Amino acid sequence: MSGEVYGSWGDRPAVTVLLPVYNEADTISTVLTEFDSTVVRPIGAELLVCEDGSTDGSPKVLRDLSQKLNMRLVTCPDRKGYARAAQDGLSQVATPWVFFADSDGQYDPADFWKIWAARESYDMVIGRKVRRSERYYRVFLSKGFHLLAKAFTTIPLQDIDCGFRLIRRDVLERVLPEVRSLRYSFWAEFTIIAYRKGLRITEVPVGHRPSLRGGTSIYSWNRLPKILVSQVLGLLRLARRLNRERSVQSRSPPRAAVQG
Repeated sequence: MSGEVYGSWGDRPAVTVLLPVYNEADTISTVLTEFDSTVVRPIGAELLVCEDGSTDGSPKVLRDLSQKLNMRLVTCPDRKGYARAAQDGLSQVATPWVFFADSDGQYDPADFWKIWAARESYDMVIGRKVRRSERYYRVFLSKGFHLLAKAFTTIPLQDIDCGFRLIRRDVLERVLPEVRSLRYSFWAEFTIIAYRKGLRITEVPVGHRPSLRGGTSIYSWNRLPKILVSQVLGLLRLARRLNRERSVQSRSPPRAAVQG
């Protein structure tokens, strides 16, 4: 990852709290302070913030915050996009667990404790939004996408693209290299691949608040046709790839025979 790193950690704790940031200058101080007081300090977690080429002054706000909070900040001068930024941030995690949360303020940090309490029997615990606090067309698009994802990949989970989840570090090593088909649904693809690998996954109900900065330009009306086409084609590519892999595995000889 190119860019600059600010701050450091002491002894390695059990979990890294990771938030990606893009153009959140007006609200990120509130969000990070809330996560710091509600999650990071009580559990003794690492706080990792990955800034993705913001143009609104977010890097300076974050550099100032890195002097006040016990956090590690990684900045990047160029915009990579959510999926690449998430992958780069996750690749830096060195603790046994990583807790990922979007930084727009829509998730209540207190819901971390519900997810943390469920971790013992699972490789990944995903927040399932009880009610989406978003515009109607985004809720409609999300429901449509989930129906297609279930039809194409047979995944039974309800909120596969939720950006509020706890993951074992070894899961990252197994899944991240294969995430490459869904440009606008990084977490959905990650979840589908993890499920098809037989990893243990559960969902925990969490709240969902209105974004602190209002709407998002990513899903503006003029971009919806392009996003819809990209999502459907991406799901088709992912389903074909996973089915080919399963077909190859089913034709492979038993492991004992291979080791011979």
